[in-house]
Amino acid sequence: MAENSARAAPAVDESARQGHGQAPSYATAHRRRPILVTGSPRSGTTWVGRMLAESPQLYYVFEPFNPGAGAGRDICDAPFERFFTYISADNESAYYPAIRAMVEGRYNWRRGVALGRPKGGLAKAWRQYRAFAEYRRNQVLPLIKDPIALVSTEWMATRFDIDVVVMVRHPAAFVSSMKRMNWPFQPRRWALSQPALMRDFLEPYRAELEALDRTGGDIIDQASLLWKVLAHVVAQYRERHPDWIYLRHEDISLEPVAGFETLYGQLGLDFSEPIRCTIENYSAASNPNQAEGDAKTIQLNSRENISSWKKRLSLHEIDRIRFRVEGVCEAFYPDADW
Repeated sequence: MAENSARAAPAVDESARQGHGQAPSYATAHRRRPILVTGSPRSGTTWVGRMLAESPQLYYVFEPFNPGAGAGRDICDAPFERFFTYISADNESAYYPAIRAMVEGRYNWRRGVALGRPKGGLAKAWRQYRAFAEYRRNQVLPLIKDPIALVSTEWMATRFDIDVVVMVRHPAAFVSSMKRMNWPFQPRRWALSQPALMRDFLEPYRAELEALDRTGGDIIDQASLLWKVLAHVVAQYRERHPDWIYLRHEDISLEPVAGFETLYGQLGLDFSEPIRCTIENYSAASNPNQAEGDAKTIQLNSRENISSWKKRLSLHEIDRIRFRVEGVCEAFYPDADW
C-alpha cells in the first residue's frame, strides 16, 4: 500500500495545468464536490485518482487513512493506528475535526512546521499553507484517493458533502497483485479487533476470519478472504447508496478514454483535450502489459493488464481463489469473467 506521500505536494503539477480547460466544457449540471476514490487495495484507485486529478478543478490527497506512508499529519491529523480503521457514530469524535479540515482544504501549518524540523520546516509549511489557501479561493477541491478508507466510506459520505467513486477488481487479479507485492492479510489486526466493524458489516464472515487467524494460511488464502469481505462491504454500499459511482477496473481499462470522459461528466468536471492525451498516454498499448515491482505503477497497457493474472497464477491457485470468494463474487463477476 506504499506510495510517495502527497504531504509535500498534493497539488496538481503547474506544468500539467497548461492547456487544460481549453475545450468546451463536458461537465454536467452536477454540483462539484470533494471526491473520495476508494475500493479495495490494488483495484485501480491510484490510476483513477491520478487521472481525475489531471483536472485543474481538483488537487490530489494520498491515503489520509494510511497509518504508514499516507498523507502527512499537516494534511490530516487524525489518529490512524491500523489499516481499515472503521469510523462510525460510536467513535467519530476522535477523527471528525481532522477529516473535516482535510475535506475543507484547511492546511495545518503548525503541524507542517513541526514535521519539517530541524530544517526547512517553516518555508515548506508556508508554501503549503499558501497553496491550500489558493485552492480554497479558486474553488479547487480535494480528490482523496484512499482504498484504506473503504470501510469508513459510509461515515464519510454521511458527515461530509462529497462524491464517492468505488472501485472493484476481479478477485484473481486482486490476489495476483497482492501475491506479487507479498502483502499479507492478518484478520485480527484490522477486522476481528474492531467490534463495531464486525457488528455492522463482517459478522457473516466471523468464522472464516477466525479460522484464518488461527491457521495463518498462505497469501492466496489471505488475499482471497480479504477480497471477499471487502467486496461484501461494497455490495452493501451498492444496495444502500445507488447514487455513488461504482466502477469495475476491467470496464474502464477496456475503454479508458470513453470511461474517464463519462466519469468526468458524472462528477461535474470539465474534460479537455490535454486530459484526453494524458489518459491515452497512461493506458497506451506501447506501455508494459503488467506492473512489476513498484506498487504505484499506473502507466500500463490497460487492455492487456486486465487478464495479466491468468499468466501469473496457476490453474490450481485460480481454483482456490474462486472457491474462497464464492457467494460474493457473483454479484460483480459472472462465470464468463473467469
